[in-house]
Amino acid sequence: MRLVLIAVLAGLVTFASAVELVLNRHASRKLFVELQALRIDKQRLDQEWGQLLLEQATWATQVRVESMARESLGMVMPGPGQVFELR
Repeated sequence: MRLVLIAVLAGLVTFASAVELVLNRHASRKLFVELQALRIDKQRLDQEWGQLLLEQATWATQVRVESMARESLGMVMPGPGQVFELR
């Protein structure tokens, strides 16, 4: 009787550990899929960041700022007699 009880308990422990193994593998696969998706998102965001830096550099060039000041704001460069140096 005691031997049967030990065998049943050993079987239950083995079954429980097998179920736990299956659940852990499933969770591991799920996390791996999520990791892959996040890596793809990171690549996309890195590429977008690079494009935004390039766009920012384009918009901030001296030539661009000067032409926008002339066209949009009607600004002109001051003449030599209009510039004063303060000390």
